[in-house]
This record gives sequence, structure tokens and C-alpha cells, in this order.
Amino acid sequence: MQQMTETARPELGFIETKAHKRFVELAKACTEYRYIGICHGRPGVGKTRSAQEYANWTPMFDIYWGNDLADVEQKRIRDCRAVFYTANVSNTPRTLDDGLARKVESLGAARLVLDGVSGPEMVRRKKTNCPLVIVDEADRLTLKSFEHLRDMYDQQGFGLILLGMPGLEKRLSRYPQLYSRVGFVHEFKSLNKDEMRFLFERQNATFDVPFNPEAFDDAEALAAIIRITRGNFRLIERICAQIRRIMTLNNANSITAEIVQAARDCLVIGHTD
Repeated sequence: MQQMTETARPELGFIETKAHKRFVELAKACTEYRYIGICHGRPGVGKTRSAQEYANWTPMFDIYWGNDLADVEQKRIRDCRAVFYTANVSNTPRTLDDGLARKVESLGAARLVLDGVSGPEMVRRKKTNCPLVIVDEADRLTLKSFEHLRDMYDQQGFGLILLGMPGLEKRLSRYPQLYSRVGFVHEFKSLNKDEMRFLFERQNATFDVPFNPEAFDDAEALAAIIRITRGNFRLIERICAQIRRIMTLNNANSITAEIVQAARDCLVIGHTD
């Protein structure tokens, strides 16, 4: 069977899973009670994509305070639930001020504009009007950066979610001033077998791989995908892209376990559990 090497691929569309619903519960709780939440999970399980979907963050620096907002600007402000920030590989309190603090003020100011607040009152309240901050790649933060983030959290009153790898919660437990403010710890888990079968059967168009649950070859191929990916979203995305390429190259109209294995042979797969 002819194969193709892996090239750039489009990402899967967002799929609302049980893990995402649990993340939404965490985010709402952190917003309501203004606690710090820790969300950890292995690479590729969907933490970042789930957080981005919930936050619906878009930069708002182009909004002129005091001016009338267009309907599209009003909608994106109302739909934004949180500031989403990815920690830099090299970070200091200064980089947090230059990156995250500016985003917090931007969202706070935009929300105040919708409430008709302007002038000195706007300047006074813009830093404390952000409901939630989500920090991705929190494992990268240094001790000084964590201390600065804690100070921002205390002074500005937003809820906070830290996204990272397993073990993040144990690392933070060594910083009592920060860890004492943690209200929730959540593990973002991979899809289980039943969820994967459900998604392939009900949302086949999302994966863009032909699948007929009534056909034995298709069921056998799905079992192979489940076994190889172990519910890891990133790996599902990669193997589906390879399956599409191999099927196109070989003019195949249906999926088989042989095609799945050929797709797997094209990939470099690390640990997924």
C-alpha cells in the first residue's frame, strides 16, 4: 500500500466532550468564587483547545474607550468569558505585566464600556473588572512569576485557572502562599473507548474519515484507532489526517484496519497514557 509522509494538517473542529463539560464546570466555579483552579493532563488530551473554546478570547486593544461600539464589537465582548494567556518559555514578572496584565485591563475596560463607564472611573476600575484568567503552559512559570501572578490575583480579584502537565499541582503545593488559594484541582482525561465510538458514529463529518458502524471492516478499523490513540485528541487528529491521505492516494472508498496500520506507520508516537 502506498504511503505519504506527514505534512501540515488542518485541525479538527471543536468537539464537545465529557472532559470539556467538566472543564466548563471548573471555569464557572472559579469565575463565581474567584478561586484558583488547577487543570492538569497529558499532552494532546485537549486542555488548551477546551480552554480556548470556553474563554472565547479575542484581543480588544482596538476599542476606543468612550466611543460607541459597533454591534460586532459588543457581541465579542459579551461572548468573551475569560482572558486566555500562554506563558512564555522565558518569563519574568515583567513579561507578565507586558502580556497578561495588558489583556486583563483590555477585557475589563471593554466590559466597562458596555456598562457605560468612562473617564476616571474607567481608569480606576479597568484592572478589577476581569472575571477569569486562564494561563496555559503554567509549568513554564518561575517562582518569581508565580509570586507576581498571585499578587495580580489578590489585587485584581479575577478567578484563575492554571493549565499544565500532571505534577503541576504537586509543584504548586511547595508554594503555600499560592497553594492555599487553590480551590479546585481537575484532571483533564483522554477519551474513553465508548466516547471514541460515539464520536466516530455521530460526528463522522468532523473527522472527515468515512465510517460505517454496520460494516465489519469499519468497526475493525475503529478498534485499531482506539487501540493506537488511546483517546488522545492530538493523536486522533494526526492519524485521521494520514488515513485521509492514504485513502486518497490509493483511491480507497472505505476504511480498513490495514489503512489504519499504514497511517500509524507514518507517525512518530510517544507515550499517550
